[in-house]
Amino acid sequence: MDIDRRQLLIGSAGIALAGALGPVHAGPNPLPPGIVDSRHWHPLTRSLLDRAHRIGRCRAAPDRAMVERAIQQFAYASGNAERPVIKWMDTPSDAFDHLSQFGLDALLDMGTARFWRRLRPPVPGDARAFDRAFEVRMTANDLLAVDEQDRLLMTPKLRAKSQAISSNASDAEVFQVRAVSSQIGWLETSMADVAAEAVSNVELLLSLGAPERSVAIDHQLWIFKSYEHGLVATWETPGALICV
Repeated sequence: MDIDRRQLLIGSAGIALAGALGPVHAGPNPLPPGIVDSRHWHPLTRSLLDRAHRIGRCRAAPDRAMVERAIQQFAYASGNAERPVIKWMDTPSDAFDHLSQFGLDALLDMGTARFWRRLRPPVPGDARAFDRAFEVRMTANDLLAVDEQDRLLMTPKLRAKSQAISSNASDAEVFQVRAVSSQIGWLETSMADVAAEAVSNVELLLSLGAPERSVAIDHQLWIFKSYEHGLVATWETPGALICV
């Protein structure tokens, strides 16, 4: 899928953890039995992975009010002067069909997705910190079903290409459909992907000495919370952040 997979970006304004992000419960090892030797991860990281396990692969309808609050708070913490306009769609296919109506030229002018990816996290000099963060990322990928969510977002793109070919469209028309699909992908952010990366970033930041209530970690927790409350994906246009 043509999704911009740049490093997650870290915000520059504080958010209080208490209450807003939900309680953190980190016992000795709350993770599923199949995940072993996780005690060297920070308790906050283990708590997030436990929450990721409870999210599961069956997604309920999003809590739109909660998600919108999380998006607005994330935007504020990122230094956005204006509140983002949020436009909800019911399914990724609905979002794809809506964006396809803009046409290729307009889509190309929209650039690439960057709302959830503000600043690069620090590069650790300690290889062990990087290794721990990488292990966390692989675990979070599995618990949050990142590959499955990516396939879900790929479905309308494959459908559009298949329909163009089956209708005996010309090579130029098929190319146009593929180009539109590709550009929609650049506007798209899989929330499962950025949520998994956020958990990894939390472990990395903590390993580098960041306090649990630091601005940078708050930022990653708002990303995770958005997915936890049902946000599947977003697409960024000049007029609105399209949410599913």
